[in-house]
Amino acid sequence: MPISEADASTDRPAPILEVDAVASGYGAGLVVRHVTIQAGKGEIVTIVGPNGSGKSTLLKTIAGLVRTLEGAVRHDGVDITHLSAHLRARRGLAYVPQEREVFSSLSVRENLMMGGFGLSRARLKEALARVYDTYETLKPLERTLAGRLSGGERKTLAIGRVLMAAPSMVLLDEPTSNLAPIPSAHLLEQDVPALARSGVTVLLVEQRAVQAIAGSDWVYVLVGGRVEAEGSPEQIGDRRDIGRMFLGASLED
Repeated sequence: MPISEADASTDRPAPILEVDAVASGYGAGLVVRHVTIQAGKGEIVTIVGPNGSGKSTLLKTIAGLVRTLEGAVRHDGVDITHLSAHLRARRGLAYVPQEREVFSSLSVRENLMMGGFGLSRARLKEALARVYDTYETLKPLERTLAGRLSGGERKTLAIGRVLMAAPSMVLLDEPTSNLAPIPSAHLLEQDVPALARSGVTVLLVEQRAVQAIAGSDWVYVLVGGRVEAEGSPEQIGDRRDIGRMFLGASLED
């Protein structure tokens, strides 16, 4: 059972994202079943759960890539349930997909410039400086083709590219997918917190549950398309039924 509503709101900032009883899926089949979650400014909110639980579908629903069938999505107090993905992005809701996150034939700098498309020259210069300051590893690589970067470097570049447009919130879909343990740890322990420290809210769907939970401010456990539990990392870690939620598997798997 989810933690009580009183506990769920303890010490959390006012929500910038509110997902209210949302249902979504593909065709006639529901994948996400009346999910209610929220994320506050500067929070790292992580969604974990077993394979096939609807985590990525929920993220795509929030991004506007999967149609909301029931419920509502609000961003910064505005109902965006029926807005296109493009208009949600213009409002400051950035989505980083699991794959195809950068342009391989372009340099690091060119990828970042694409992220700042439409900015004035002065604002573009400021955005580049902000990204290079947040992710110092990108500056020495700025002339390197993205296709020649390591997997971890490409993920960092993908996050940096969306940061160029100064979003208020970033949706990260399985960012450590296909990454080795060391770059995965770097991304979850350094890159994602750096994004939050810059004032951006992060909603993270992640397969490396233990590492992701440890670096989070709030955690939702999604099972069968529903929120089975929520709480702080400590509250989630103290639950004895987590193994059952993950279909009998340890969170270390």
